[in-house]
Amino acid sequence: MVEKAKTFSNILRRSVEKFTIPLGALSSVSTIVMMVAITVDVVARNFAGEPIPGLLEISETALVATVFLGISYAGVTNAHVSVDLLTSKLSLKSSRVIAGVMWLFGAGMVIWFIVATAERAMESTEMGEVTQGLLVWPVWPTRWLIVFGFIAFLVVALANVYLSFRLEPLLGEDDEPVTAGASETSMDGVTASANNLNGTEKKE
Repeated sequence: MVEKAKTFSNILRRSVEKFTIPLGALSSVSTIVMMVAITVDVVARNFAGEPIPGLLEISETALVATVFLGISYAGVTNAHVSVDLLTSKLSLKSSRVIAGVMWLFGAGMVIWFIVATAERAMESTEMGEVTQGLLVWPVWPTRWLIVFGFIAFLVVALANVYLSFRLEPLLGEDDEPVTAGASETSMDGVTASANNLNGTEKKE
């Protein structure tokens, strides 16, 4: 039973990583697109005296893609901002349980976000929402992008809930943390090696 659970955990890790890595890549690409669009728009305003139609809308869409496609990849790589001042002082089991509770709370919040943004996206799609700028740009696809980003992050949150309550490392964490006892053993080994080396040099 333990081996089956461990196998399932490994399959879960690999599946979530394969699902989110392309999203992280798309987030990086959208960041580059946004930077290029803003740069070209600024150059056009300064030298031509007028903006290039569509660049502002492209940069806004790319910004949404950068944020909401990147949150799930950040969750898989454990890159989100976290404060471990309390959990670092607790036992491994206690810190895992606290992390599981927080990820479970976060998953509930994300479900709320998904429902709210999906309702707004359906309304936007039905009315054919567009921007009123230099170029008529559809807004509703961007709203669905937000919904998809939250769904992907929900998958990461639920995976971390499962792993934490099984007292296993979260996504993006090392397999086994280094304990104080292990550090002391390593230092003793280094000290012993140094003493042996000094003894050899004295004999020579």
